[in-house]
Amino acid sequence: MRTMLSRLLASGAIMAGLLLATGAPAAAQTTIDINPGSTNKTAAEVRQMCVPGLGGGPYVGQDVWVFNLPGDPQITGVFESVTATFDTPDGPLTVTIPDDGGAIVDHEGTSKAWIILPAGYTLLDATAVISGSADFFVLTHTCAAIQPTPTPTPTPTGQPTPTPTATPTQPPTPTSPPTGQPTPTRTHLPVTGESSISTLVPLLTLGMASIVTGAALLCLRRRRS
Repeated sequence: MRTMLSRLLASGAIMAGLLLATGAPAAAQTTIDINPGSTNKTAAEVRQMCVPGLGGGPYVGQDVWVFNLPGDPQITGVFESVTATFDTPDGPLTVTIPDDGGAIVDHEGTSKAWIILPAGYTLLDATAVISGSADFFVLTHTCAAIQPTPTPTPTPTGQPTPTPTATPTQPPTPTSPPTGQPTPTRTHLPVTGESSISTLVPLLTLGMASIVTGAALLCLRRRRS
């Protein structure tokens, strides 16, 4: 009886040591699906956050995808791996985190998984292997790619800028006769002589005398003949 009791106590001590060493029995792995509301979207169509500990960014030509396992990690568990399928210009592409890139981290109290992929992919579906009892996980945010800064085109040298030619000014239309050419005016000849009565009387007297003298000479001539 004592031997049986000693064996039970020894077994209990061994189990207690294992519990203290591991903290809890190992949880069975579970595969869950992503929330359907997180699918069929490009990185640019999701909430934007660029976090240094979750892939960083933004990057030229690359998108950062970040998945989150909601709940208490002690109950809902943590990510063991995340497998996502994307639609790309070359057809569907399936990647697994962390085997194909990215990382699984504990960030702000929950398990998160991130990966960096070429820009423009569309998330079609995703599954995750977890250590707890969560029913689903979500695409929490992305850091979409940015466009490269265009390189300015240099201005060619050795080509002087043409000087604009001034438009000739038209001379104004004259509104008055040019200076130096006076407008001709009509002039009247000056009136000479006097027309007073004092000048006419002597002339009349001289005329009458001439007439009388002529008549006398005419009568005299007739008598002689």
